[in-house]
Amino acid sequence: MQINFIYRMISLIFNYNQFRSRLIYSNKSLLSRMQRISLSALALLLFLNIHGQDNKGRENNVYSINHKVEIPVTLGLFAVNYYGFGVLKRKPVLDSTEVISLNKNDVWAFDRVALNQSHEQRFDAQNMSDISMNVSLMLPALLLIDREIRSDWFDIIVLYLETQAINSNLYTWTGPMIFNRSRPLVYYHELPMEERTASGTRNSFFSGHTSWTAGASFFTAKVYSDYHPELGGKKWLLFAAALIPPTIVGYYRIRALKHFPTDVIAGGAIGAAMGVLIPHLHKANRKNKNLSLLPFAGEYTGLTASLKF
Repeated sequence: MQINFIYRMISLIFNYNQFRSRLIYSNKSLLSRMQRISLSALALLLFLNIHGQDNKGRENNVYSINHKVEIPVTLGLFAVNYYGFGVLKRKPVLDSTEVISLNKNDVWAFDRVALNQSHEQRFDAQNMSDISMNVSLMLPALLLIDREIRSDWFDIIVLYLETQAINSNLYTWTGPMIFNRSRPLVYYHELPMEERTASGTRNSFFSGHTSWTAGASFFTAKVYSDYHPELGGKKWLLFAAALIPPTIVGYYRIRALKHFPTDVIAGGAIGAAMGVLIPHLHKANRKNKNLSLLPFAGEYTGLTASLKF
């Protein structure tokens, strides 16, 4: 019953295809857009709560994985995310009049550092951010060096894909789908107008690159520390090291004029949270199940998290 219900929820998301971009990004589309987001959040809610509360799947020494639910739902979430990227590609761009009217002084002082850089190295910086992210996404493969973790390799792969599927959907449906923040490059009068009005220039908040990178690095640190509780307080060194990849990627995203500092900080925080939270909800011997996720609806629609100490 749980599997069928989740499939129905995902099917509902796809059935919204009839609205297309003309509704999603018009002034009258707020309700439709929030419905998309709330349906996605509900699917994620069911997904997480099944694992965290009533998981009857296969258990290894560390994690409990319900393959019959998690594999198909993970694939469904990737499909929903793929559709979301298609919607983002149809997002209306700024016209030249709107671009010219932008004022650097309207940007928060903390973020203004992104507007006072050399624009000549932006393409090199973008390439470096892409390379750094792609390398970082492979960090969980290092876990397989450990013999104990390697014996549970399939569960670790399922758990990692699940983490990134949720992480990526959070970016797609709650990031640039809602926020229309212009990228820093739009403010640079030295750049050609074609580049400043190109597709994706309103997708600054938040940084997907940083979020996906943090998701990978913190997932790696979390899983290794869960398999080796003897580390004790030393596990925090792993989490400190996990900050390095998203920091590097975030730096180059700023240098590439793609994001403001707050964009990369928010993306890193969200990715880190998912990289830690998803494995934690799967722990087989989790004694304190005090974390709950509940939807709310009314004037606003969203998801609440409650943690009892």
